[in-house]
Amino acid sequence: MRIIILLSFLFLTTNNLYSAEPLKLNSDRELFIDHYLIEKLKGTKLVLHHPHDEGPVIYFDKSWEGLFCGYSTIIKDGGIYRLYYRGLPKAGKDGSNAESTCYAESKDGIHWIKPNLGIFEVNGNKNNNIILKNAAPVTHNFSPFLDTKRGVNKKYKFKA
Repeated sequence: MRIIILLSFLFLTTNNLYSAEPLKLNSDRELFIDHYLIEKLKGTKLVLHHPHDEGPVIYFDKSWEGLFCGYSTIIKDGGIYRLYYRGLPKAGKDGSNAESTCYAESKDGIHWIKPNLGIFEVNGNKNNNIILKNAAPVTHNFSPFLDTKRGVNKKYKFKA
């Protein structure tokens, strides 16, 4: 009985993958990273290019950042790249109040600035780029995104 169910599943799945009807992509962009969207290749092949180390782009060198920064998210918003990341200066339990969410921005994705936002106090002053603090466990893996749906109020276009 199990063999019949498995064979039926394989037949139905394979039949759908290789149907006579082409996939409708509309105006969507598609990466050709495997053979799913490619029927055949003649005289060519798929090749993944190897990354090149171009050196550091941003340093996490402020007292509220440290060695345990992570969960970086970059969002292109018009002509600005916005970087959101977890600041964590010391190791410890996940979701601790030592974590913060920080912000940096760039016009080209290479040269970054960390603006002094003045929102949260650290070490006696508010000259930092922290946008979220003392909000464990939210700051542990804060994941923002840009809501591009039609009709969304521009004031609320960033969500997390």
